[in-house]
Amino acid sequence: MIAFMNIAYLVALFLLNSDRTQKAIEICSECLILLDGTDQNSKDLFNSLLLQFYSAFNLLLFSAYCLISDHKRAERYGRKLLVLYSESGDLVKGGDVSLALAEVSLGQYHKAEEYLQKAFVITTEIRNREGEATDYVNLGTVFHSLGQCGKAKEHLQKALTIRSEICNREGEKTDYGNLGTVFQSLGRCDKAKEHLQKALHLQKAIVITTEIGDREGEATVYVNLGTVFQSFGQCDKPIEYLQKAVVITTEIGNREGEATVYVNLGTVFQSLGQCDKATEYLQKALVIKSEIDDKKGEASCYENLGSVFQSLGLCDKAMEYLQKAIVITTEIGDRKGEAICYGKLGTVTHSLGQCDKAKEYLQKALVIATELGDRKGKASCYSTLGTVFESLGQYDKAIEHLQNALVITAKIGDKKGKASCYGRLGTVFKSLGQYTTRLKSISKKRLSSQLNLATEKEKHHVMEA
Repeated sequence: MIAFMNIAYLVALFLLNSDRTQKAIEICSECLILLDGTDQNSKDLFNSLLLQFYSAFNLLLFSAYCLISDHKRAERYGRKLLVLYSESGDLVKGGDVSLALAEVSLGQYHKAEEYLQKAFVITTEIRNREGEATDYVNLGTVFHSLGQCGKAKEHLQKALTIRSEICNREGEKTDYGNLGTVFQSLGRCDKAKEHLQKALHLQKAIVITTEIGDREGEATVYVNLGTVFQSFGQCDKPIEYLQKAVVITTEIGNREGEATVYVNLGTVFQSLGQCDKATEYLQKALVIKSEIDDKKGEASCYENLGSVFQSLGLCDKAMEYLQKAIVITTEIGDRKGEAICYGKLGTVTHSLGQCDKAKEYLQKALVIATELGDRKGKASCYSTLGTVFESLGQYDKAIEHLQNALVITAKIGDKKGKASCYGRLGTVFKSLGQYTTRLKSISKKRLSSQLNLATEKEKHHVMEA
């Protein structure tokens, strides 16, 4: 029995490492069935060894499902591993699995935060400074995704402090890059540029001081700098940086990185109105994502292509691609991706004059965004629903939804979104012939009281949970 399990484990590991994931899953599943069916006498005799194999096969299955972005099954096996490592007192492995589970759950931010807090407790307990910094980074990423940029900045700066103290230059470079993207989200683009340029300088220092150099990291910084310059409206600069990133990712054979750069180039060309070029780059990304079996990335490409086709007025094609994206996001349990697709389908159907259908899609998106605690996503849904109700002539509902969006955008510091809400509210009030009087009623004082009310509701919701 032991010899058989040992051979089966090595074969499954080989298959997993050689990209034959499905075959590895089959072998591991069969071995777990055999282990579960072992008679009591054998269990008593080989208890320790069998438990090791049980953990090992569960770990292989967890890794396999993570690789193919099957988040639901990955979480199932990850939870089994947490129980096994907790029972055996293996804190280090428990912390590693908590971190991996957090990555799997990144589309479900509150769940991701829960796993990361568990990992943080373990890394602090075993005095793993590098692990502590990693936990701060991951928590910062989750808070950033939740629109809580202040908390994100706080956690990322703690990570930076630790990595500076332990002289982890590679980690420092990453932290500067992450802080750059947070400052960008806060609308402080000069600060974002400063942090990302620091990251690039550190990257260059790493390249000089090491024999090989971290080319992959350099490409990542170029991508981030491209994003910042795009937010300045300087589209030539992003293209320049992204082209540099393409060269590096192609040279080092980083197919996933290459696809990511193509996606970013696609969005830049779309913002320039060059939809043919945008389609070309996004199709290249889609081919790579399909080849490397990156389901989440594949769905993202379909979603972006849907947006481009909508810009071209090809609404039927846009819907076709967005529906493909929804099938994948639902299949892999990517709730955030699912919400984004429903939101975009709502926009497309609204542009076709199908207001009831648009409302249905947007309400689905709103439910998911609320479940995930994605406040920026919620604001977007409320805002678009406001325009749908305006089209239906239901002005009171339009105002209600736009005011909900306004409260959230103000609370999370989304100045662009806030301005958009004021503009749309102005349009609705103008339609009602109450432009001056009603806009005055949404004064800073009233907005402040609405924010306080929203905060109280949020506290009440947390206490109930």
